[in-house]
Amino acid sequence: MERCPICKARLKAGPICPRCNTDLSQPLCIERQAKNFCYQSMMQLGAGHVGDAVWAVEQSLKLKREPLSLALHGFIRYNQEK
Repeated sequence: MERCPICKARLKAGPICPRCNTDLSQPLCIERQAKNFCYQSMMQLGAGHVGDAVWAVEQSLKLKREPLSLALHGFIRYNQEK
């Protein structure tokens, strides 16, 4: 997260918005979890565990719809249909 979803200020190192003082620790944690699920999905896919890869990428997408997760999900689904 680069900007505060409340006031659109650029975020610095901490979880508190420097402009509106909103505590963004919860959304930042969710964003990290989504990234971790996406990376876990890539690792599972690389190891040949397609079912686990699908589960992990779907968990990632439930938390945050990032372009990388969407592309990975599409890639897995496309290759399953072959």
